[in-house]
Amino acid sequence: MDNGTILSDKLDKWNSDLARGLTPNNVILSLYISTGLLGNSTVILIYGFKIKGNKEDRYFIPFLAFADLSASIVCGSFGIALNMMQARFNYNSLCKVWWFFAAYTTFCSIFLLLIIAIHRYLKIFRLQRKQMTLKWKRFAMCLVLIIAFALSAPMTYFYGSVSFKNEKENIVGLRCSRLKTTHKLASQIFGGIAVLTIIIVIFSFICLYLRIGYTIIKHFKYSKKQKTYNNTEKPRQNNKRKGVNSCSNGRLRNMDTELKSLSSNEEVLAASRTGDAKQSVFMTCAKRRKQNRRVVHKITLVFMLITVIFLICYIPKVIIMLLEARNARFWEEFSDSGRAGVLFLYRFFIINNIINPVIYAFMDKTFSGKVKLFCKICA
Repeated sequence: MDNGTILSDKLDKWNSDLARGLTPNNVILSLYISTGLLGNSTVILIYGFKIKGNKEDRYFIPFLAFADLSASIVCGSFGIALNMMQARFNYNSLCKVWWFFAAYTTFCSIFLLLIIAIHRYLKIFRLQRKQMTLKWKRFAMCLVLIIAFALSAPMTYFYGSVSFKNEKENIVGLRCSRLKTTHKLASQIFGGIAVLTIIIVIFSFICLYLRIGYTIIKHFKYSKKQKTYNNTEKPRQNNKRKGVNSCSNGRLRNMDTELKSLSSNEEVLAASRTGDAKQSVFMTCAKRRKQNRRVVHKITLVFMLITVIFLICYIPKVIIMLLEARNARFWEEFSDSGRAGVLFLYRFFIINNIINPVIYAFMDKTFSGKVKLFCKICA
């Protein structure tokens, strides 16, 4: 048996050992793929074709679901491929292409969330001004695709098949990762730009939704201070005429129709519908305030969920990207079990691409109702 065959056998054994240690990670990634495929496909089907009505408020939902669907499939399958070829990733071009599409789908999803947050902000704070028209929405979509491409294209230069040494066996394999041979300063600048972009998006995301949430809560606190008529016995006609005026006012009254779609993922609230506005004429102010409190709680919960989930998913990724940019031997310095743990955190951001359908199911009664109806038809 020649030296080449012996070396190849050693590499195969080492690669198999590494892949075996990452089996739990592969199971998790498979769950990411299946959940993302099922959940986001359902969102596209329901919001794109089944739910009728105001398309303006739902415009971004199918696009976001498609971006999340693509990201969960591409990133999940890429992660499994990397796990299975930890020391035998000999396909340099495939590595570059996969990194590009993983980054592209992820950035598209992130920037779509930001556009939706801006759209929600305009709906609340510029009710009487010109809103985001269909033309501007399409322009925003094009901008998302262009910026995502600009940030993803350098991946093909800075990532590829890189040497991965086993000190114990004195053999060198190849893994798909950040290249060590490229210009280190340029690589660090690119990594810094990518990390800074994510940080800016996170900061903008939090600021926009905190202000929206604060404004809504302030609105309902103001409404509570208005004069009510529920403690005095007035004729029914008086209640019909004055009830609404005592419970709401001018600009803020228009917000009721917007409350159902204030989350970054659109239409996650169904507590304030147009029909409710008509019916509220016959409600007492006390009952109206009780309903408002429920809406506030639901909105606040949505804001907390969106913000916290986004932070939890991307903060580990940002930290590891910074460490990876500073240390060319970052992945080689871990033990096999330690590397498996870091890889889990590194890919945890995929959760952000599969969690949206869960939020829809729990928070949007219209969506959950359509899903139940669809399941009954299929059964």
